[in-house]
Amino acid sequence: MDTSARLSLPYLMPAQAQKHVTHNAALERLDIVVQLTIEEFDASAPPVTPVAGGVWALGLAPSGAWDGHGGDLAAWIDDTWIFVTPVEGWIATDKPGGGLRLYAGGIWSALSTGGGGGGGGTPSFDNLDGIGIGTTHDTTNRLSVVADASLLSHDGTGHQMKINKASATDTASLLFQTNWSGRAEMGTTGSDNFAVKVSADGTAWTEAMVIDGANGNIGLGMDSPNYPLHIHRPGGQGAALQMSNDNSGSGTSDGFWFGFSNRAYFWNYEATDIQFATDNAARMTIAPDGKVGIGTTTPASTLDVSGPVRCGAYASGARPDAAAAGAGAMIYDSTLNKPLWSDGTIWRLSGGAAA
Repeated sequence: MDTSARLSLPYLMPAQAQKHVTHNAALERLDIVVQLTIEEFDASAPPVTPVAGGVWALGLAPSGAWDGHGGDLAAWIDDTWIFVTPVEGWIATDKPGGGLRLYAGGIWSALSTGGGGGGGGTPSFDNLDGIGIGTTHDTTNRLSVVADASLLSHDGTGHQMKINKASATDTASLLFQTNWSGRAEMGTTGSDNFAVKVSADGTAWTEAMVIDGANGNIGLGMDSPNYPLHIHRPGGQGAALQMSNDNSGSGTSDGFWFGFSNRAYFWNYEATDIQFATDNAARMTIAPDGKVGIGTTTPASTLDVSGPVRCGAYASGARPDAAAAGAGAMIYDSTLNKPLWSDGTIWRLSGGAAA
């Protein structure tokens, strides 16, 4: 072997004449590649007035005195061009830019952010094809992390994560998986409304909630809510809201339920009162046995009113039809100044006489 394995420095041969020539050639090559500094990367033509000792990293098809040396390093030494072929893994300083470059795969790639001081600085992660932390990335998942946790923190005040999509019909979302099969997803999927959907198998999905981006209305079971909270159950089953606690239990027949299924329901499964209140005071109470109290929370009869009761007042000639009102209905006749009751056919006075 006449040259060294890594830098191709010429060796002195036994009984060689003019050893200084070989020695100087080795020093000359060392002077080029050690602390390598490049005047210009991907250079295509020699400068008119090259700087003594300057080194240029040539492009693939340089011209003039560099012709035929594509990809080599060209150094101007003693008014002569000396060419050196770079080796995989060499690092050079970008003299104009101040950063570092790594020679890999036949190209010089940026290795540092600059940082001044002849190429110092931290590694650059700009325009990378991808990053794998504890794993490898791919063309879809360009940032892949395998770890127990990932931390994103503030830099003095708040912190915001942005997920951007190209158009309203595209998807910007967070997908939660079990063994790589989707189970829940939230974000703007196919529109600019915020949605949450779930799946038991990763194939069939149910859209559980939608928040309308135009007005903030929340839809449960529907994607176009008409009110601040709109609950819809597709098909003929009822749409309902159930509330329970540890005392009531949490089964389908526990707690309190109200909803709609061809009629409106207000349903208490527990043997407890239902109360309606205003101004922080109970106004109407429905006891577990069905008795209704108005103005009292302990009704003693089917309807127990604590306070005066006022019937509708009608002139004698403007009374409603007694039969239509039904037996037991009561009104006040403002002409007679008397209360009347219906026997199902006519109106009568309290004593029973026809009015």
